[in-house]
Amino acid sequence: MSMDSALVPEDMPLDGADGIDRPAVTVRDVLRLALPPGTAVVGGSTGLDRAVTWARLIHLDHPSFDRLEAGELALAVLPVQSEAPHALLATILQTLAGRGISALAVSGPMPPGAQALADAIGTPLLTMPVNARLAEIEKSVIGLVVNRRAELEQRGVQIYRRLAQQTIENRGIEAIIETLAEITGKPVAVEDHRGALEFYHSPPRWTINRDELVAALRQPAAKDDWLKDQPLSSTSPPIARWPLAAPGWARFIAPIVVGGAPVAYLSIIGREDDLDEIDRVAAGRAAAVCALEISKRQAISEAEKRIRSDFLDDLFAGHFTSESTIISRGQLLGFDPLKQYAVVLFDLDASSAYLEWMTSHDEQHGARIRQAFSRGLTEEMSRVNPGALLRINSESAAALYPVESDGGLELIRARVEEIRRAVAARLDSMTVSAAIGRLYPRVLDAPRAYREAEQALMIALRLFGPNRTTAFDDLGIYRLLFHLHGTPELTSFYEETLQRVVEHDERHAGELVPTLKTFFATHGNLSKTAEMLFLHRNTVSYRLQRIEEITGLRLDNEDDRFQLQLALKLRDIA
Repeated sequence: MSMDSALVPEDMPLDGADGIDRPAVTVRDVLRLALPPGTAVVGGSTGLDRAVTWARLIHLDHPSFDRLEAGELALAVLPVQSEAPHALLATILQTLAGRGISALAVSGPMPPGAQALADAIGTPLLTMPVNARLAEIEKSVIGLVVNRRAELEQRGVQIYRRLAQQTIENRGIEAIIETLAEITGKPVAVEDHRGALEFYHSPPRWTINRDELVAALRQPAAKDDWLKDQPLSSTSPPIARWPLAAPGWARFIAPIVVGGAPVAYLSIIGREDDLDEIDRVAAGRAAAVCALEISKRQAISEAEKRIRSDFLDDLFAGHFTSESTIISRGQLLGFDPLKQYAVVLFDLDASSAYLEWMTSHDEQHGARIRQAFSRGLTEEMSRVNPGALLRINSESAAALYPVESDGGLELIRARVEEIRRAVAARLDSMTVSAAIGRLYPRVLDAPRAYREAEQALMIALRLFGPNRTTAFDDLGIYRLLFHLHGTPELTSFYEETLQRVVEHDERHAGELVPTLKTFFATHGNLSKTAEMLFLHRNTVSYRLQRIEEITGLRLDNEDDRFQLQLALKLRDIA
């Protein structure tokens, strides 16, 4: 099916004769309803369907057209005597056409060749009876335009009320789009700020599918350029008429403005000769209602986030003294007291200094990364496990993650890793780390699980680097060492064992510490240690002897070996 045929409704005549009374006032309407009897079209009849926005009386013997605006109908009296009436009329028509007037209606003698002039320029030239009262005609045309605008405004109010009812009933944007398609009898589409199709609805008589619509909406014109100098209002957005990729088809497009910026674009689609002013008004009113719906949902979402964050803050800080209190507050947020929960942390991998530098040099870029982190984590968590409770700060997040009845730590780790990778893929050259606390049967143990997840995140960053998921259970003895790190006893122990070896390497550019680590990694096998370090066996033996001399410990003594192994692990988290 071709794009053209796909866009055609099954029972719509291709000549556009659909019975709709179009509200825009055209030159043809003015000729029929506001100009005096006997008025005739001299030339430029191809422009009779131009919209007339106003009427203005001008004087041609002393041309001064500065007050004229595009779309206005000019009324004038041709001079009775003129040495070159044809040249005068040509100058007048060219000047007025350059100002974008809809038509020129004159009284007085029409010079020869007037028709050819008007046809060549394409501006309708109308001749009125000699005794026509132009001031009264001006009022008549303006009255026709004003009344038609009032009709449009009234119709716009009706459309707005009907669409707003959908958001009052909390039916969402999908219902707004469906109702708009029903009102206009035309397909309606909503694209996100990148141009990806989010919602669309076609009346039953249309045979367009999603892929065909996406192809038709492909727009060479940049929306950002269009809106660059436009005032953006959520209640009165700018509206443009753009052609579609399908020849003969067009759309009215309006931005959905929230917080002073376009978050999406709404379009009403139809044949070029079928789109009318009602469609234009409907596009603007629908975009305003969609902005209201999005703002409402954002406000609800922000309120829910604050309540959820307060609950999780109190839970992780240990402010709750009983499970009944946790249940009474948590159930309002979807907390299930019958489930077991894990505490999961996510962190945007960047030092605070780097983020401060990035924000100071490119504030918008830093804000976009944080927004992408927050939005990505929210969406991916909802996709993988919608039962999780999530609290997001600008660069980190904590989740109370429900444990499936047939699952355990490995299943949680796999799901968390899936979320972490998906969020990182949305960021601009940034990575994400995640950590999981131990699983406890009682939710009152959540503060302990939270502290463990914090430790797992910090230790993993030091030991393994960023961009990974780590469980507290993975850390082994490092859990104990990290908890004791910085105590006088542990500091003294390190100084008495490994610190002198480290200082020796620093003074002599030595390799004693790497040799010791490799020796322990090979379970004390001298030959394998030499092989891994690409050294002679005697060289390795000499280095180990030097370590024994410096530390006073013996590598053939089990307790001494354990002390050195423990000191090496302390060095890892120093």
